[in-house]
Amino acid sequence: MCSGRPVEVKRVQVVRQPASEFAAPGVGVEPGADVWLWESVLIRDGERIAQLQENVAGTVEVADDGGGTMMATLNRVLGRLTGPGECQISLSQVGPSRAKLLDLRASDPVLVLTQYVRHGGRPFYLAKCLISDRAGHLSIMQSFQS
Repeated sequence: MCSGRPVEVKRVQVVRQPASEFAAPGVGVEPGADVWLWESVLIRDGERIAQLQENVAGTVEVADDGGGTMMATLNRVLGRLTGPGECQISLSQVGPSRAKLLDLRASDPVLVLTQYVRHGGRPFYLAKCLISDRAGHLSIMQSFQS
């Protein structure tokens, strides 16, 4: 996620919970159905630069290895997730709950990446990543293992 410097994924939460109105269509379930949420903070050079929330349906078996993103784990366990996928990009303020995770003020700006991936022609995976302006120049590289 950055130009040549490693990014550490620090897991802050793994929980199975009822799907929100936002998450449900992204993972192909009805609101209130169980979904997995993995929440992580991305750290570069000791600085918290992004917060990542990843969701899949609660029926998907995915074990937290503690060191990577859910997408990387799903690709390793299920094989290549072929998509198609979509990434929506917007600007927002971090807000009070996420500000604490990123050592920001609630009113600080963030870049918001919302990623949807389909698998077998159906909604499957939803991720929302809030990126602090201190992240600087970004290169987003996605590689899929076959």
